[in-house]
Amino acid sequence: MAVTTAAIASVVIAGTSAGMSFGQARQQKKLGEEAKRDAQKAMAEAKRALEVNAYDQLAVQKEPYELERDALLAQGALATQAGVEGDRGAAASAGRIQAAMNDAQAGIRTGMGKELSDLAKLSAEEDARNRDIGIQLNLEDVAGAQQAMADSAVARSQAIAQGMQSAGSAIQGAIQAAPLYGQNIAAQRSAVGKMHLTNDQFADIGNVMGKNGGVSKSMGEIGSPGSTNLDFDAVRGFSNSEFRQFKRELNPDQRRLLFQNDQYLQNYNPNPYQIY
Repeated sequence: MAVTTAAIASVVIAGTSAGMSFGQARQQKKLGEEAKRDAQKAMAEAKRALEVNAYDQLAVQKEPYELERDALLAQGALATQAGVEGDRGAAASAGRIQAAMNDAQAGIRTGMGKELSDLAKLSAEEDARNRDIGIQLNLEDVAGAQQAMADSAVARSQAIAQGMQSAGSAIQGAIQAAPLYGQNIAAQRSAVGKMHLTNDQFADIGNVMGKNGGVSKSMGEIGSPGSTNLDFDAVRGFSNSEFRQFKRELNPDQRRLLFQNDQYLQNYNPNPYQIY
């Protein structure tokens, strides 16, 4: 039974897809934050523009009223002079002229007052309009921010979900492939049987012992101190069940020294894309 390039590639592809999805989730979060900052900046500029009331820059044009007042005063002075020169009825003429001037002055004040009132009304209406626009902008700002956050959250959640799915596929593929590596007893037995260790490496491994430190069922009698009863020739002749017994008798350090040895790994999987 073999683990083909396609099986290994599927695990790699799933893992890569998971990494890309999680990267997209981070990118979506960054884009959402940038969009929010841009929207807030634009909103602040719009609100500052609304703070200016164009009608506040207008004022009553006083010159026409001042010219009218000057003309009125001049006419009144002439009329009064004429009345005085006529001698008769001078007092009555002066009274009538003064009354007429008072009425005219009142008309001027009324006109200016009305214009001032109209300007104040326009300014108040503009303030109200700007306030309504500002409220609407605030509402749109809130709604836009909420929508942007929602869109970003949805995109981010989708990317994370896709990443989790891809990661799950990678894990599942690895789980499915693991038995082909871990349970291929014949390949393990062959790889161990082909190993050649130095005396120091044999000494590091030491004796393979049976239950409670007794005689090993797989390797037999315990060797003298500083030696080992490990026999690779014997291992090559083991059946699958005998090799399993041998593995059970190895302690954790012995398993590490054997099954993580470069020779074992090379013998077990000389082609990185296929296991026999």
